[in-house]
Amino acid sequence: MVQPTKKQKVEGSIICKEEVLFNSDTLSKVISYLPSVDVLNLALTCKRFGVSSNDDDSIIKESARIAVQDIATEEQLAALPHYDGESSLADYHYLQLLRAPLTFDQLVHDTEYVNKDDKTCVKLSDSSDDEYYDWLSTNRRSDWGTAFSNNILRAGKHYVTFEACSLPDSQVRVSVLAGVMRPGQANEDTYLNPLCDDFYQNFSRYMGHGECNNDNNNKVQCCMYYTNNGQCCISDWDGPRLRRRSKGFSRSDWDGMEIMDSNGTIGMLLDLDEGTLCVYKNGRKKGLTGHYCWVVSMNTGTRVTIKRGAIPPS
Repeated sequence: MVQPTKKQKVEGSIICKEEVLFNSDTLSKVISYLPSVDVLNLALTCKRFGVSSNDDDSIIKESARIAVQDIATEEQLAALPHYDGESSLADYHYLQLLRAPLTFDQLVHDTEYVNKDDKTCVKLSDSSDDEYYDWLSTNRRSDWGTAFSNNILRAGKHYVTFEACSLPDSQVRVSVLAGVMRPGQANEDTYLNPLCDDFYQNFSRYMGHGECNNDNNNKVQCCMYYTNNGQCCISDWDGPRLRRRSKGFSRSDWDGMEIMDSNGTIGMLLDLDEGTLCVYKNGRKKGLTGHYCWVVSMNTGTRVTIKRGAIPPS
């Protein structure tokens, strides 16, 4: 019997290890511990795991698909719609966003974090500068600050809470607008809140898969609950008004409507399958389809904290 050479033994050992390590079942376990950006870089830079002539044959994509199925809950899977042109790498990326704590990623104008190391809690910046308030009066700016998340919601059910309370030594009534709006990028000239011209005229909207500006199913660009009167406020962002800060939004009452005139928590359930936004208790507004993100606006003397929560029982 011919004995294998040392070189053949080494090659056989390498092949055996590759068969164990470099398969989608094993690799999916490794991927489940990696940030999505690292998984993407692995697919792009390593020839062994790169995209082949047939995208479905990519071992990284197959491993990402298995990882998603292994670690996602039923609710999370329902929030991961598969669009044409997207792969399991995109699903894995969005799944990581769904599993991560919510944060306020964009702060408009004078909004700031209460603690610079905590992006879940925001307030309108303090200022005792008389020149600043003179500037506000001259330019007819209101003392509203806005913050919103870059976490894009595309399908399924999503529940969050907005905890609003007065800042220490503040004598101002808690005043908050909370809800959802289209995702995008605010520029340095963005002011006020998403219901107003000064906001959305300086805002570049993100256009997701299957969406267009003239889509008749996507008329609700912003939907927010107002704590001062309990009403539901909606804007369709349909262009400039006749004058600055004119009311470019509609307001409506709803069954079970309640105000919140002191410290408290606003619970919100966004159901993109049904096209509804429920404000706990029992407020509902129909017509929400497409891509949204969480947003809050607050008046002087108020701070707001956002938290992801479990979906309440029906």
